[in-house]
Amino acid sequence: MRVLVPLGKSKLITGIVLGAHDAPVDNRIRLRDIVSVLDEQPVVTSGQLRLWRWMADYYMCTLGEVMAAALPSGIIDDDYRARTVSYLRLADGVDLQQALDSLRRAPRQQQTLMHYLHLARFDQTGQAADIERRLLVEAAGNATLVRQLIERRLLIETEQPAPRIPPYMGTVEPAHPLTPDQQRAAEQINDAWRDHRVTLLHGVTSSGKTEVYIHLIQQQLQQGCSVLYLVPEIALTAQLTERLQRVFGDRLAVFHSRFSDDERVEIYRGLLDADRPRVIIGARSALFLPLHRLGLVIVDEEHETSYKQQSPAPRYHARSAAIMLAEQQDAHVLLGTATPSIESWYNATIGKYALVTMNTRYAGLSLPHIRIIDLERQYHRKEMYGHFSDPLVERIREVLADGKQVILFQNRRGYAPRMECTQCHRPPLCVNCDVPLTQHRAQGRLTCHYCGYSIPAPPRCPQCGGPLRAHGFGTERLEEEVATLFPAARVARMDLDTTRSKNAYRTLINDFAQHKTDILIGTQMVTKGLHFDHVSLVAVLQADNLLNQPDFRSYERAFQMLEQVSGRAGRKGQQGEVIIQTFDPQNDIFRWLQHHDYAAMAVAQREERRLFRYPPFYRLINLSLRHHNSGRLETGAECLHSLLVTAFGSRCSGVIIPAVPRVQNAYLLEIRLRIEATASYAKAKRLLGEQLARFASLPEGKGVTVLADIDPL
Repeated sequence: MRVLVPLGKSKLITGIVLGAHDAPVDNRIRLRDIVSVLDEQPVVTSGQLRLWRWMADYYMCTLGEVMAAALPSGIIDDDYRARTVSYLRLADGVDLQQALDSLRRAPRQQQTLMHYLHLARFDQTGQAADIERRLLVEAAGNATLVRQLIERRLLIETEQPAPRIPPYMGTVEPAHPLTPDQQRAAEQINDAWRDHRVTLLHGVTSSGKTEVYIHLIQQQLQQGCSVLYLVPEIALTAQLTERLQRVFGDRLAVFHSRFSDDERVEIYRGLLDADRPRVIIGARSALFLPLHRLGLVIVDEEHETSYKQQSPAPRYHARSAAIMLAEQQDAHVLLGTATPSIESWYNATIGKYALVTMNTRYAGLSLPHIRIIDLERQYHRKEMYGHFSDPLVERIREVLADGKQVILFQNRRGYAPRMECTQCHRPPLCVNCDVPLTQHRAQGRLTCHYCGYSIPAPPRCPQCGGPLRAHGFGTERLEEEVATLFPAARVARMDLDTTRSKNAYRTLINDFAQHKTDILIGTQMVTKGLHFDHVSLVAVLQADNLLNQPDFRSYERAFQMLEQVSGRAGRKGQQGEVIIQTFDPQNDIFRWLQHHDYAAMAVAQREERRLFRYPPFYRLINLSLRHHNSGRLETGAECLHSLLVTAFGSRCSGVIIPAVPRVQNAYLLEIRLRIEATASYAKAKRLLGEQLARFASLPEGKGVTVLADIDPL
């Protein structure tokens, strides 16, 4: 329960009671009285507290940091206010005929009362039901007329509580019957759960994994158990919600960060008071909801990096936390994807997880044909239209003429990633971070994607006055080029800039699904499990941006992203086509993609990681050091590095300068620990905690912030 307690001399704060005891207390400790208990029933379950404690211990953060991530602020701050709606009813004892006669000299008020009588429903006794005030205002076209009827005491206004998220009122339909391949997968999953808590469902794109999920959810509900269905992106909840509501009706709850805090409080309290099993779909934060009698956790698109919280603490991975949650509540876990993470695939191959595969697409559709375009050759032959090769332009025209749709994928937003002076070759830089500003031409501004710093786009170089030239291209520039090349096409763009509002995802996805849009341009948002019936062609404008990253996971992520975006093509009726433009057509990644050969990629990456001491054979801990003075930071980093080398030896890296060495006016350095998978991870973190505490007590550690990222991505 929540309690109000004194802190310091005059401050009152709200806290959660973790436990009670009657053991003797040290006389040197001064106890203070609780001011008041704010709840009649607990607002946090014992199951939630178990997960909080595990998360604080595993990810080396405080319980308070976990609580801040877990609870809507309206619960802790106690500033939630229930939503009310104004209703109107006929005043007691009003004679309608006399009332209408009294309004003869006020015909507009008389007409408004007639509107009320038309809107209100009368029961068999002649009693009129309450109606929402807004309905009468809309019918009358004037709020003043409604207020005048209230002042005449002909209508009575009352405030009644109303949910911010209305309940589902649509029809509920039975789930579609499973195909033989889907039925086989469902049976194998149920069999696997006898011996394994976690099962990896590796199904090719459009194999019908979601339908398998639906039938497994039904089984759990019939057994009186709730189900948590995690998705990596809010965009996926928009499309999946409608599909799941048709089967589960009002038993489905949706939870994600685009809801207001008051809406999240209402969902949270509704689940806390739930008297029947529910299905909860949401992004990673849904893990923290009060879940009664949990039977199954589904982690869809389990490979996605969106499941990892980068900042603030706790820097948790929802997949790992979901597995622990299921273990604590004796539930099953289903990890589903067409492109498993190397770690999950490895765990399945060694028998730690069960493995179930679905190798064919629904209704026998073929996987998309993948065509590789050599950009160097196209530029040499002058067969380029902006950033579109001649073959790609021709194919888009054919697809549009055939009445089909196109998805264009470029994993950079904005107009150009950087501007550069043609004379001094220096880009305009962020004043707070060591990164070039990204051009956003529609807003006429240059913006930092790290801190949000923004300036009007300068006409010339701020350093030397020379002309500026755009380098690279983002989704905004593609949108401009598409409008020129295909003027008759209806074009939409899906990236962070166009999806900031609450319902922008849903609008973009629905418009494309209903073929109100011909070409959808997007960043990685368009790769994640979306289903569109009429997409015939997917094009990747420049795949090299995915491959040429200073990250040991770059090939894995490139394969996952390209295979996933390829899966958006040809999901109904005919084989789809994927065109990938690259300057490196002989790269192994494209050979694997053309054969949709995930296993070959995974085996190659597994052997590289074994050789270079990376997961799954080693576990990583990344320490990020931060200070506003670069000299103090370097001194502190060397001191901490010395402590860690003494404790961990060769498991400790040197001091690393990150790709972006200054963010928000703070300088950054990193140290990485590699711990063998066979070693005690708990012991390693305990030893690390001791060294961090020792560092904080030294003069070199004063003012240096150290953030520990456990299992970083």
